[in-house]
Amino acid sequence: MKKTLLPLIAALAVLAAAPAAHADKFYKWVDEDGVTHYGATPPENDDTEEVRTYNSASSDQGQSIKRLQQSREAAAAERAAREREQEEARREKQEPDAVLKERCETYRNNLKLLQERPVVRTRDPDTGEETVLTAEERQARIDNIKTQLEKCKKLQ
Repeated sequence: MKKTLLPLIAALAVLAAAPAAHADKFYKWVDEDGVTHYGATPPENDDTEEVRTYNSASSDQGQSIKRLQQSREAAAAERAAREREQEEARREKQEPDAVLKERCETYRNNLKLLQERPVVRTRDPDTGEETVLTAEERQARIDNIKTQLEKCKKLQ
């Protein structure tokens, strides 16, 4: 037990004592008794294996993982948006009257909200940022919806 524990403690002491910023390479080797050792300098005439160490001060692994996750989320959002667009196009071809009826109902509901609520918030679909509509933006949306509702009346 002492043969195994003592080299392990020594190796851990070496690892803990060496500053991480200066420890570029560490080596792993097994001695003639079958005990595994770690150290900054390998013994001569022994098979050694270089061990990769991570220095948190210089490693950007966390940032890389975050960027990868953001990239995956953006790709998933793009796929979902394309699928919604394709489904909407399919529905427009197969059920044009039902789609028109739904859109007209949405226009009516949106107009009601814009006219009745004192503060209207909107969310940017790209950034997710929530903003309050200015009086000018609000009026522009009301005018646009009224134009769309006129089209709804003509088509019905």
